[in-house]
Amino acid sequence: MRHLISNIISCFIWRKPLRDKVRTMIRYPQVWEYIEYVRWFARNMKQRKIKTTVGYGCKNFVVILNDKHVFKFPLMNDGRDTAYREKRIVDTFRKISPIKIPAMTVIPYKDIVIRKYEFAYGKLLSDFDPRVIAAHRVHIANQIAKMLYVVGKSDPTEIRDLKPNPKEKPGYLYGWFQGDIWQNFMLDEKTFDITFFIDWEDTQFQSFMSALYVASHNWDKFGYKYVIVDIMAEYTRLYFGGCGKK
Repeated sequence: MRHLISNIISCFIWRKPLRDKVRTMIRYPQVWEYIEYVRWFARNMKQRKIKTTVGYGCKNFVVILNDKHVFKFPLMNDGRDTAYREKRIVDTFRKISPIKIPAMTVIPYKDIVIRKYEFAYGKLLSDFDPRVIAAHRVHIANQIAKMLYVVGKSDPTEIRDLKPNPKEKPGYLYGWFQGDIWQNFMLDEKTFDITFFIDWEDTQFQSFMSALYVASHNWDKFGYKYVIVDIMAEYTRLYFGGCGKK
């Protein structure tokens, strides 16, 4: 019944982010308890500014506190395996990534596991006029390429057991990869430096090709032309030039 009601109401909401939030809050009444948990967390804080949103695919309910803490509550399962796996990946790559990755804490809560992150300040690519991005395209692309190179060529012992084959070695466009690079980074509005790369839960030891194709398609679709060309040029230069080798 809740699904039916949420679908009927959603028909009258044009904006997708709001539509997803309304649908989620009707289908999963526990989200109100999750908001109360965040209020309890902030009980000793002078300010309690709370914003809510819904994660990709409506798999998570996200509560942002004071633009400082981000709480991600699972909706479709207990979130345990995802949380502890991502925690290992984040802790590992925060040590070596040239772009900052938000610190992450795992919080067991009743029958679920909450993921709490450091707030990633900055502005999403999609919030910029494509003409503005065009003027800074090479600078942005070079930062992404360096991260792909540094993370991709690494073989940390801490997470080798997460590889399909622990003995497999990284190669050209093959290795540890965040998986969804087209939109998961924040930009400084003045310098166009990437302040954070977010959402590492789907990171795998894998070929980059299919995800790069998806990123290229989205960048072109929304007007951010040729970003992938610049990324590939810089990544290839780094890889075959052996940048960072001792």
